[in-house]
Amino acid sequence: MKSFALPSARRQPSFYSSSKRTSFTSRRGGAMVPARRSTRRRLGERARRKSSGLNNPDGAIVDVRVERLVLDADDAKEEEAFEVVRATATRKTTKTEDECDDDGILCLCVPGNPGVAEYYSNFARALSEALLKEEEQQQNENKVRRRSVTVECVGFLGHYADGSLTSAKTRRWFTLEEQKAHVLKYVRSRVEEENACFLVGHSIGAHVAMHAVKEMREEDVKKMVGLMPFLHVNERSNVQKFLAWLVSQRVVVRVVAKVLGFMQKFKALKKTIERSATRGMKCELGISVTKRWAREMSLVNMALMGDTEFKFLRDWKRNVVDVLKAHAKKICFVYAKEDHWGPLHQRDELMEEIGLEELEIVTDESYEHAFVLDDESSKKLAEQCARMLLN
Repeated sequence: MKSFALPSARRQPSFYSSSKRTSFTSRRGGAMVPARRSTRRRLGERARRKSSGLNNPDGAIVDVRVERLVLDADDAKEEEAFEVVRATATRKTTKTEDECDDDGILCLCVPGNPGVAEYYSNFARALSEALLKEEEQQQNENKVRRRSVTVECVGFLGHYADGSLTSAKTRRWFTLEEQKAHVLKYVRSRVEEENACFLVGHSIGAHVAMHAVKEMREEDVKKMVGLMPFLHVNERSNVQKFLAWLVSQRVVVRVVAKVLGFMQKFKALKKTIERSATRGMKCELGISVTKRWAREMSLVNMALMGDTEFKFLRDWKRNVVDVLKAHAKKICFVYAKEDHWGPLHQRDELMEEIGLEELEIVTDESYEHAFVLDDESSKKLAEQCARMLLN
C-alpha cells in the first residue's frame, strides 16, 4: 500500500497541550521525523479531571483529562475541521523513566450517526482509564509499564454540536464515503505521529473503522472493536425499512429541517423541541449536547448521510466478509440484545458466512445501542472494550 500523504503539509492535524504548542514527532522505519504543523481553533473547550488510585505496587495514581478540540489547517475549508474529543489517562508513578514505556497507548474512536464526538466524552474518559487499569493488571515483573493512554473520538464532517463551527453559507451535507475518507485521513495522521493505534467503532462507526483497518498497513492498527455494529441493512426491521424510505425523500428532509429551524426562533417552541429530543436521556452530557446539536443542518446531515448508509450497506458481503476474512485476528465485535441496527440474527449469519473461530464476538443483553447517553453503560462498555483490545 502506498504511504499516505496529505495534499499540503499544512493540512496535517496535530495536537497541542492546553497551555502551549507542542510539536509531535513521527516514527517511520525507526527514523524520527518532525511532525507537520497546523493551526487549531479551540471552541468551547471542556476539560474534566478525575483521579483514582489503582491497586499496584508503587501506589500509582491515574489522572484523567478530557478535552474537546477543533483541529484544522490554514487552507482547510470551514466544514472540513476535525472535531475531536480527547481523553488522556496518566499514571503518576514513582518508577524511573527507564522503567516505563514512553510510547503509551493510542485508541481512536469512530462514532455512530449523528457522528457528534462530544457525545462520547464520558465513554472516552472511561475507556482511557480502563485501558490503563487493564494494562496494569496484565503486566508481569518483566513487562515495561506504559505511563499514559490517549483516547480520541473524531466526529464526522458537518456533524457538530456547536453550530458556530459551520459557516452560515455552508449548506452541504456529506455521504458515507466522504465520512470514511475523513476518518481515514485522521487515523493516518495520528498513526504517523504515534506509530500505531487501536480502533473502536460504534454502530455505523464500526463500518467506518473497518474501512480504516482495510486501508491501513497491517502494523498500523493493533486491534479493532466494533460496538453494536451497523454493518448491513436489517431486512427484518420495519423501523429500518421506514427510515430508509423517509431519508430517501430529500425534499421532505429539507422541508422538515426548515420547519425545525423556523420553530427554534421562538423560545417556547425551542424548549418543546429540546424536551422532546432529550426525553429518556440519563446523563447531563447527552442532554446538553442534544440541545446544542438539534438544529436545521444537523437534521439534514444525519438524514442524508443515513440515506447513503442504507444504500451502501445492502451489499454487506462485499463490504464486511472480505475485510473480516483478511483481518479476523484483529477485529472483534460486541452485540446487544434487541438491537435492530446490529441484530443477533446478523451476528449468526456473519459467523456462518465467515466460519472463522478466531473472530471474537461478545454478546451482552445489558448493553444498549445508545450507551453513550448513560454514564454507567459507558463505563461498563469501556471496561469490556479494554479487555478485548489488550487481550
